[in-house]
Amino acid sequence: MASRQYVQKEWRLLSYWLAQFHANADISMNVRLGPTIGRASVAPVAELPSTVSRVFHRYVDAVFVESGEPTIVEAKLDPDPGIFSQLIHYARKFRMDAAWAAYASKPLHLVALVYSDDPSVAIEAPYYGVQWVVYQPNLQELTPPQVRFSPVAGEPANMPLPDNWASRLESWGVKAMLGTS
Repeated sequence: MASRQYVQKEWRLLSYWLAQFHANADISMNVRLGPTIGRASVAPVAELPSTVSRVFHRYVDAVFVESGEPTIVEAKLDPDPGIFSQLIHYARKFRMDAAWAAYASKPLHLVALVYSDDPSVAIEAPYYGVQWVVYQPNLQELTPPQVRFSPVAGEPANMPLPDNWASRLESWGVKAMLGTS
């Protein structure tokens, strides 16, 4: 039961943020991304829609379109570095999904929405082309927000990555924010 309550709190966090900052956007929540892939181990049933095989696809927390540009949002109460790989995975799946083909030529924005900040994770967001958003609404059932970890002493402010790091992201239409803060 505890994990379900945790997920409900993440949904509330995401819903409040979308309502407050993107009320006029076209919002889809709990979105399956990627092309429909048939499963060889499942016999086709004529009465079922072709999208039934998609139940095995992963779900992104939210996709919204504002000013003609799509944004993928992943929300976490307690962030960890895995949020970046999730968003990059969703960006790749988004670009392959026929349902979102109308946005193929549009820049794709990635947002990591978190309740408790973690500067040691947040510092990496620009390298992945992710906007790090700390949102701490007054939700009575949530514990007060807190900074989980401080940066390690001596850790460089901008950890060096290879010069061509952003090329993979750019190939999926994700605009890398290298050099921005």
